[in-house]
Amino acid sequence: MKCKVCDKELSGRKDKIFCSLHCKNEYHITIRAVTKSVASPLDKILHRNRSILLEIMGSKSHKKKVLRSELVKKKFQFKFISPL
Repeated sequence: MKCKVCDKELSGRKDKIFCSLHCKNEYHITIRAVTKSVASPLDKILHRNRSILLEIMGSKSHKKKVLRSELVKKKFQFKFISPL
């Protein structure tokens, strides 16, 4: 088997994936950066939607009927809704 990062031949345990701690860290840093770049725009949209709902409903209310037009005015994005 070869290292996932540098393609160096591995020795030792047969389920080993990385040749060194440096390669392991490099791999996880890269994966984390890719994940963050994909998830960040979505997180911003969800945060904005939650802020709009909190502004309209208030902090004490759990259920309230809200007109769709009111949400549209505040630029609520209906495609992106997450459970609370």
